[in-house]
Amino acid sequence: MEIQRRHFLKLGVFQAVALSTTLKAKAQTTPHFVPPRQGASILQGATDDTRTQFSILHERSDLEVFVSNSQGQQWLPDEVRPLSFGNHPKKITKAFFSNLVPNENFYLNLIDPTTKQAIDVREFQTLDLSKSSIRFALCSCMNEKEHSADIWNNMVKNKPDVLFFIGDSVYADSGAGKGGADPAYLWKRFCEARSTLEIYYSKKLIPIFATWDDHDFGLNDTNSREYAWVKESQTNFLSFFAQDESHCQILEKGPGISSAIKLRNHLFILLDDRSFREKRGSRERYAHWGQEQETWMLNLVRRSAGPSWLMNGSQFFPAVPWKESVSGDHPAQFAAFLQELKSIPNKVIFASGDVHYSEVSRIEPEAVGYQTYELTSSSIHSKNFPGVPDIIPNGRRIAGTGQKNYILVESEALEASSSFRATSFAGNNTVKFQMDFKV
Repeated sequence: MEIQRRHFLKLGVFQAVALSTTLKAKAQTTPHFVPPRQGASILQGATDDTRTQFSILHERSDLEVFVSNSQGQQWLPDEVRPLSFGNHPKKITKAFFSNLVPNENFYLNLIDPTTKQAIDVREFQTLDLSKSSIRFALCSCMNEKEHSADIWNNMVKNKPDVLFFIGDSVYADSGAGKGGADPAYLWKRFCEARSTLEIYYSKKLIPIFATWDDHDFGLNDTNSREYAWVKESQTNFLSFFAQDESHCQILEKGPGISSAIKLRNHLFILLDDRSFREKRGSRERYAHWGQEQETWMLNLVRRSAGPSWLMNGSQFFPAVPWKESVSGDHPAQFAAFLQELKSIPNKVIFASGDVHYSEVSRIEPEAVGYQTYELTSSSIHSKNFPGVPDIIPNGRRIAGTGQKNYILVESEALEASSSFRATSFAGNNTVKFQMDFKV
């Protein structure tokens, strides 16, 4: 492996480009066929202690929903919102519920309005907002054509409080034309992914908060200038997820599809790295997130009682020649952004996806004024390559794995600091790395 590393470090620009082309060609090889699931695909979305919301993908017919508990009490939805696209055979039903309580098991019931028979029942809970600790899973890169149910089953068994989808939850551009997925193709591909992934058929639902990267945006390695359907893609993404801030007190909507989730002393900011993104190499001051989004993000960090987790589809610090990152693609915004963070006493931790391997990078105090970390979690199930991440140069890396995995974080947030454990799990519950941190 050390021989491979030394060889890689000697690569020039042209060799790096050639290797990039080879890796992309391998990534586009025909994967095994994974048949779609039958029945409703259900996602529990933005949730607080008394309210929750669901996105239910099902055949284009009427549907009745209610919530019950083990004592036989029932809750009718505050609102039911149907969504469809053209004549596509599947539609989304969004259902919103309130007046629930934490630490109690509830059941989402789907009923056929004609026969009054139960179609499906799923178990769920709301969040306990009194806790200072939280368990969450970082998830990215979920190509349904590489799907494996085992890793999702393992994730559910490890009982995270919430899941953060931080990019490429759908490979919507797969099979699309040169210009990427148009609105009809976006709806089709999201339906196909939602009809495959095991997490949407789990009997135990877990709240999901999500942002995107290039593939669920609609075109590989793209930006807001070269992709024609930015607004339509935003609408599509928010249709399939359930992130309505009017029905969740801990959720704040940001520019584009960005959002912030406040859980006691924890603040999680899910950034939109596509809607305002300029072309790679742009030296404009706000080339990655845009001015409005950066200002919104920094103001949230300033007001936070505890540390903030900044979550982005592309990596923040590593600058790999053939992979996107804030530092590599838009250095002017990245440098100015780090200077802004230095002026804020509140601490931040970075999380990202995209690269099809997981790693932990130790960020030196010179970068933001204190030592912190970037956790990159990738991929749940997408093409991976032999030798990574070891052959990828990153002097900050202190742990990594190239196997399909997710990172489970157990975090305790105090007013001035955060202590957390990060564990990388493969699908068979094998621990790839586990480390304890304090920021």
